[in-house]
Amino acid sequence: MQFSENWLRTFVNPAISSAELSHALTMAGLEVEEMTPVAPAFGNIVIGEIIEAVKHPDADRLQVCKVNIGKEILQIVCGANNARVGLKAPCALVGAELPGISIKAAKVRGLESFGMMCSAKELGLAAEASGLLELPSDAPTGQDIRQYLDLNDHALTLKLTPNRADCLSILGIARDVAAITGAPVTLPVLAVAKIESAKVQSVSVDAIDACPAYYGRVIESVNAQAKTPDWMVRNLERSGIRSISAIVDITNFVLLELGQPMHAFDLAKLSGGIKVRFAEKDEPIKLLNNTEVKLAS
Repeated sequence: MQFSENWLRTFVNPAISSAELSHALTMAGLEVEEMTPVAPAFGNIVIGEIIEAVKHPDADRLQVCKVNIGKEILQIVCGANNARVGLKAPCALVGAELPGISIKAAKVRGLESFGMMCSAKELGLAAEASGLLELPSDAPTGQDIRQYLDLNDHALTLKLTPNRADCLSILGIARDVAAITGAPVTLPVLAVAKIESAKVQSVSVDAIDACPAYYGRVIESVNAQAKTPDWMVRNLERSGIRSISAIVDITNFVLLELGQPMHAFDLAKLSGGIKVRFAEKDEPIKLLNNTEVKLAS
């Protein structure tokens, strides 16, 4: 079970360090196999907005940018191909220490540069990057990037025994942490969505011993093209799950947070209702990658 420490602390936040939390979990039988920072140690990097970008007079691939960092405007020479007016991206200020890079005021092909606009690779957040790390347009100019991207976090991996399936969720782990430390569990306050569809999809369960209950709900007018919120993508990625689409991401998020398995179907592609049963011998099934396999009975 892999998860974000900060995600866990939204449910239970004992006054102990990350190392102490890891030790407490291990001593309670939830062995922490690995605890990894989600970002390298760095500081003095803020959100900058490019308000002017002009071609460098002596270099075809460089631009001279005016970057607003909230308290002042800096001149920064930048070679990223996606540097443009209006873009918000991480800006390393003079004195910042990045993985393998010390930021100093310097002259670049004869023009002064007071900092560096950064890619995800330069921040140590990705192995490769094709340009600056593009931030949303509403990202607050001047805010510390570690705070904005919630980078003061760890990814923890638990080595669970088969009898502790109750800890295959953030809520389940939070209950154990509360029992260990005495810190209270705080459940999220959720507004109940008003669903007005009168449609009903038939569900039948043949394998009642293997699946005692199966619930379904028809939800219409869903925007399948909606973007998954950045905070949800971060929590999923730090739990080892790749973001796919908003609908799939939501079902994965609920599974990780509450331990409730979910699956979303396209109602237009369902025919004959949903039946829960064991497979027939050599019954074919097409997987999501369009590969067809045969099932054992």
